[in-house]
Amino acid sequence: GGGGNRTSLLSKSGSLPNLTKGGRPASRAALDATLRPNSRGGLPPSPKGLDASLPPIDTGKKRYLQECDFRGRSPMPLTFVTGHSTELEAEGKDLVDSELQAMAGMIQEMDCVEHVNLFDNALLTDKGLVHLIRQLTREQVRSTLQRLNLGRCLKAGSYTIDAVVKMLKAGGALRQLNLSQVPIPARFQLPLCEAIGRHGSLEIVNLAETGFQHHDMTKQCLRALLSGTKLHTLDIGWNCFNGEVFKALGGFVVSNTALRSLRVANCAATVDVCSAMDFVPPLSRFLECLSHDKSLTQLDLSMNRCDFRTALILEDSLDTHRKLKELILSNNPLGILGMRSILRLLSRDHTGLMNFETEGCYVGEGNEAGGLNAQMFSYTNPGGLYKLQLWRPYHRALLRMLYKTMEKFELQPAEAFEKITFRDKFIDLKYEHPSKNSKGLWEVPEQGDLSLVFCVERAIFKRFLSGRDRLNGSDNAEFLRRYYREVRFQPGFKKVIPLMSEYKELAGDRIGLQVFVSALSKDFNLTLAHLDHMGESIPEMVNEVICKLQPCAPEDMASKFLASKFFAKLEALLGTYRRLQQFLDFNGSNPTGHYKLELSNNAHYAVAERLLLLDRWEAAVDHMCERKDVSQRGNGSHLRNPLYQGHGLGEQYSSVAEWKLPEDGIFEVDFVSNQRPPKGSEVLSDELWEMILVVVNNSSCTNEDRIAALRAISHQFWITSSHMRAMIGYFKSEEDRANVFIIFYLRIVDLHNSKMFRVRFESAEEIKRLQERLGYASWFPFFQPENARFELDLSVNDQRLCAAMFIQLAIKEKFPHNLHDYGYRRADGTEDPMPLGVPKSWGNEAVIPKEGKFRARYMCAPEYRNFAHRKEIARTCGFLDVEGLVEEDVSWWTGLTEPPEDVLNLLEYFISRYDNINQPFLDIDGVDGNGCITLKEFVEGLDKMKCKKFDVKKGSKLGRTKEQRVDAIFRYLDPGGEGSVSREEWNILDQLWKEFDLSIREFVHFLMLSFGDDLQVAWEALDEDGGGELDEQEWLRAVENIGYFGPAAVVFALLDSSDDGNISFDEFEVLEKYKPAKYREEGASRPGSQDFSRPASPR
Repeated sequence: GGGGNRTSLLSKSGSLPNLTKGGRPASRAALDATLRPNSRGGLPPSPKGLDASLPPIDTGKKRYLQECDFRGRSPMPLTFVTGHSTELEAEGKDLVDSELQAMAGMIQEMDCVEHVNLFDNALLTDKGLVHLIRQLTREQVRSTLQRLNLGRCLKAGSYTIDAVVKMLKAGGALRQLNLSQVPIPARFQLPLCEAIGRHGSLEIVNLAETGFQHHDMTKQCLRALLSGTKLHTLDIGWNCFNGEVFKALGGFVVSNTALRSLRVANCAATVDVCSAMDFVPPLSRFLECLSHDKSLTQLDLSMNRCDFRTALILEDSLDTHRKLKELILSNNPLGILGMRSILRLLSRDHTGLMNFETEGCYVGEGNEAGGLNAQMFSYTNPGGLYKLQLWRPYHRALLRMLYKTMEKFELQPAEAFEKITFRDKFIDLKYEHPSKNSKGLWEVPEQGDLSLVFCVERAIFKRFLSGRDRLNGSDNAEFLRRYYREVRFQPGFKKVIPLMSEYKELAGDRIGLQVFVSALSKDFNLTLAHLDHMGESIPEMVNEVICKLQPCAPEDMASKFLASKFFAKLEALLGTYRRLQQFLDFNGSNPTGHYKLELSNNAHYAVAERLLLLDRWEAAVDHMCERKDVSQRGNGSHLRNPLYQGHGLGEQYSSVAEWKLPEDGIFEVDFVSNQRPPKGSEVLSDELWEMILVVVNNSSCTNEDRIAALRAISHQFWITSSHMRAMIGYFKSEEDRANVFIIFYLRIVDLHNSKMFRVRFESAEEIKRLQERLGYASWFPFFQPENARFELDLSVNDQRLCAAMFIQLAIKEKFPHNLHDYGYRRADGTEDPMPLGVPKSWGNEAVIPKEGKFRARYMCAPEYRNFAHRKEIARTCGFLDVEGLVEEDVSWWTGLTEPPEDVLNLLEYFISRYDNINQPFLDIDGVDGNGCITLKEFVEGLDKMKCKKFDVKKGSKLGRTKEQRVDAIFRYLDPGGEGSVSREEWNILDQLWKEFDLSIREFVHFLMLSFGDDLQVAWEALDEDGGGELDEQEWLRAVENIGYFGPAAVVFALLDSSDDGNISFDEFEVLEKYKPAKYREEGASRPGSQDFSRPASPR
């Protein structure tokens, strides 16, 4: 500290002296210190005014040296004190008060000081600072002073602030003021802000971390601060504001049209607690106000606890802001959902945003908590139920986004919104739709609880099903393509570069890259060029980019093929495509099927989103075509049995259309399309269909892959009922059989012949599962309901409709004799005896009970069929094109499991002795018969034929006599109960004969495919022990072992011509006559194989 000899720093000439002492450089370190990089990086800027020709400030230098001498301080080697600069640049010099006082004394003799920078001089106190500021307040100095930086002068006190206030009030040319991290006492906050606001030249002000708190005076301070007409840059970060202060700040920012840059980093240090567990981020109130701002170009919101809700408010507010260029959001918990909002905001062509910073923003909530807060907005599919508490800024932003979406689809509020309820202060009120103000902003209410459903279906109808550019109602793929083109974001020319730059800047940040790519995957349409650039920019992200962004790229086969070329290694391609499998297998042109989707997988999420959109699309098509509602819940939906996390969505929502797709969880659902074969549809030839099935069957793929391959091509052709029957025979597993059946069921052009394949489903449980997945109305046997057994839950819309259809049909044909074994179990479990039978009124959907279970079996004699009514219900409830269909077009059919066993025994007897079923009818009725057979004639005829099938052997445990068995057969053949069997009724046996014959031919065809045309090879495979004979149990096991799962017992009954319960090879050879003609004539071998020594692999 003290005296001693000092080396003079200034010569009389005013030039820099030789700084030596004792021959050594005494002050070189001090001089070098002036050239150290400052705290902001790089060397300090060249002081303004530093010029060799600058005349020495002799008086000031002398005064400075005198002050140093007086205060016992060594002079500092600064260009300011040497008189070569008018800028006091002392950042980070660790000055003490005495040194500053010496400089203040020097300024006392000066008339021009342009810049004073004392940043990061934490040792300075009021003692030195006040003295300096008073000197700066002199009129000559303040008229030249442009920048004053007292940032991080941590010990500055109230006297310093008071001196600054007086200096500002005195006016001057000051343009920049930095008081960051200087604690400002509460009593000086308002005077300081008023002085800043009234100052005529201040443009840049930094009051970060100065102690502003969340109270009313802070609002007054902000008002005064932002009243300045020159202020264009303001930093008030690291203070503590609540929602009310932020709201006031927003209003003041909007009012100040000069402000260009605003920094409010880490100001939301508190949350607004509105009620138990209800938190409103304070910053959200400020962001709402920004929708009125038109001047900001830079905004810093770092470290303000901004989550995805806040990001959506920001997106809503800045949606039309054309001047904001830079947005800083670092260290906020945005997560993927928040990043989606920011990326959408960046990609809008009409916004000015070109750069954003999101470092540390990659972790955040995926969904809101349950209850009323579970409100999410999807830009791609905004439909759903919204329960909004309008005092929440986030919920108000949601409502505004919905109105903007409504406007985009050119809808009126009454069209876009339904099921509206509005309560305010526990009082039900009529909700009035808001209007747009003069600035084009929707002015939504700020109080009350609002519940509504946004109806995407009407938007789809108006945009895609009306007008000149309307789509074909059956073109699902084109609908998805156009819908995504219109609602998704495609980065424009000006925005692609900023978007890709933000991506490239994340190189090395694995988490940040994954969040960025995931955020892009939901709301953007991207080209292959975009994907290629992203892969080339960061090669290690190729797999992730393709896996997550493939659903955003064009979905044609060429694009999918080109995308596969982005991979450097085959294993990378295979691994990525396994993750994409669900998306790649999805066929939007034929979406009918069962889906189980893991929503956290982007490919699965893309499929779920498309299913929900197709559901609304097909509902809109149904509305356009005025179709009957055959949905499961009576809500027009084509989605059945929807489950989320194992719980039925029907428990919470009246329709899946009200449900908003979450970001994760398991979604399981069945989709049933409304598409039906158009008139004149061309079907595949039998030969081509067989070739397809053989290729699929011989493939080494798993059944899952076989079904996926069939699904991929299913929209390219139509099939017949016989094709369906052939196909389901190739799949042994019930699940596989059901999956492939459902894919092609609605592709069948002759559903009036559907009984041909229905009879292959022998299990009542299997049929029940198919009805649940396909829908009871879709499964309904419109043309051949005979022998149909049903048990229907009347609380379910489509099952109640089916019950009404059965009763309507019975009334039109021969009521009540065609309803057998009927019953009704009430909802409480009690049985209704129905003493008066089934009420006719139940044929009316509006009258039939809406609870309980109704069961019955339908029977109708051919002469009582009302074919016209059957066609009508097929048209209105099955959506089938029945124009021109006549009764002769129907292949009437009966399954082998429908009649009693003795009827089949009789049929087997006739098949072994007659060429067709008419011959035994003529033999019984006689040459001169009347065309009807009575019971007496039937008994006598069987006796004449010497039929012993129904004789009861002694000791038999059947419990029925021959007469009883024959009588039961006769009653089955006489469903009308007239006491006689007409030729039409006798033809039931002809239907059974056809099924019997076709079953055997299918078995023989299977043998040809498996073993070639030599039945000896097939017999050797069946007779494994070489015993020469097979009893029925051995036979059933043998055919199962070779992979056949059709009606094997029927084949056995035919082959056992001796009725001894065994078959030999001689009896087996009867199958020769059932071979397809090409095998009999050409001796052709099994298609697709040359090795007949072993059977095909079990399927």
